[in-house]
Amino acid sequence: MRPMALALLSLCSCRTEQTFVAPDPHLERMLKQEKRLAYQEDPILPAGMAMQAPPGGTLAFEAPVGQPLVNTGAADGRWADRIPVQVDLAVLQAGRERFETFCAACHGILGNGDSVVAGKMALRKPPSLHEDRVRAFEPGRIFQTIHEGYGLMPSYAVQISVTDTWAVVAYVQALQLARGAVVASLPPPVQSRLAKEAP
Repeated sequence: MRPMALALLSLCSCRTEQTFVAPDPHLERMLKQEKRLAYQEDPILPAGMAMQAPPGGTLAFEAPVGQPLVNTGAADGRWADRIPVQVDLAVLQAGRERFETFCAACHGILGNGDSVVAGKMALRKPPSLHEDRVRAFEPGRIFQTIHEGYGLMPSYAVQISVTDTWAVVAYVQALQLARGAVVASLPPPVQSRLAKEAP
């Protein structure tokens, strides 16, 4: 047998004894470090406890900043009866984009509850946004439904910002207004455009 093959064979052989490596003494300090749990006593800290009340005037990091009416859709136990942000064409366009991205899959592109997804929902179908019951909702209630979820509908707070949620509310109201609009009440340029588009 050649010497090179013999060396290779010896390298591939199994070891039968177990190797113990002493832990690094510097890592041992981390295993046995001093610490306090939430409800343990600690004579060094105020009130003699490890868990301390936050200093006055501080807010939790997830606490909403700004007006409660804007952030939650309600204030003083009442729904916002008007959209508390300025609504213009850009806001309505943003609302339409978010609505068509997140809401139309269930509520339908026209908000009438007619969609492929809704057709496959056996437990409870999403309502039409044109029902009298839904049309009576205050803007703050629609906001909170989108932001926090309701029934089988999940919260969209992660996907849709507060500002864009109000934009969706404005677009839902525009859909509802358009559904019941009388052509004669529309501005003349819109009437003439509709007349051209009519079959």
